Amino acid sequence: MNDISLSSNAMRAQAARGTAYRDIAIHLDGSPEDETRLAHAEALAAGFAARMTGIFTNLLPDPALFAGDFGITAIGQLVDAVTEEGDVSEKRLRERLARLGPVHELRRLDAFPGLLEQAVASEARWNDLFIATCPRDDGYSRWSSLIESVMFDGGRGLYLLPPKVALRSPIKTVLIGWTDTRQSARAVAEALPLIANATQVEVVTVREEAHGRMGGAEVLADISAHLARHGIGATATVLNTETPPTDALLAEARRISADLIVIGAYGHSRFREWVLGGVTADLIDSSPVPLFLAH
Repeated sequence: MNDISLSSNAMRAQAARGTAYRDIAIHLDGSPEDETRLAHAEALAAGFAARMTGIFTNLLPDPALFAGDFGITAIGQLVDAVTEEGDVSEKRLRERLARLGPVHELRRLDAFPGLLEQAVASEARWNDLFIATCPRDDGYSRWSSLIESVMFDGGRGLYLLPPKVALRSPIKTVLIGWTDTRQSARAVAEALPLIANATQVEVVTVREEAHGRMGGAEVLADISAHLARHGIGATATVLNTETPPTDALLAEARRISADLIVIGAYGHSRFREWVLGGVTADLIDSSPVPLFLAH
């Protein structure tokens, strides 16, 4: 009898072909960090033969800060100045993207606070993936509400880069932080193309103390089996620890030299609590490796 079963490599390749990113959006703001995001986006796009769209955001001054006739004049002048600055950045970005060929484009959004975040979330919805930077430093922290809007209203996967993080391509090792929630399920589903292409995948859950017939590992059995049916061999690990969940996840990421951490984005606004605490916010603030989040 001929053995017609697929090898694990063949199954992985088949899974990767069946799940791929075709449209990747990148947040651009005219800062030096644009080059970091573009480098990561190019590497991902090359692996999936995907189309890249740069979303250049030019934030206009908040009209609420101005009042009276003088305020109207002042905000008009500021809007003109910000628009002109945006023209310079847009020209530079178009020249940068032009080197990538005709399958890539730049979209510019000039809008006031509140409206800009909604516009970017709308752009995220027709893409498979949205790449941005963790809003943790002075230069990028002003985009916190924009990242939050994409995370909770964009409906697609959010790929967040630590500031100035070096390109780690291809992604070989993926750490999945799993809880039995809709958000975790969404994160795994949205990240499946990246997970399928990895050579090492570990699914972990954090327990402050072991419980259950398998010490808590039973919560990982079904998701591990699901990944296996996609041709993905994953290791399941329960992190029983007295340390904060974020520290436990980052320690495990360091131990396995993870290139990417996949987690559900929990909360309703301002990056509020994960099931075990403020894990989403803590990882955004401190992870040294890229994060993949979905809500």
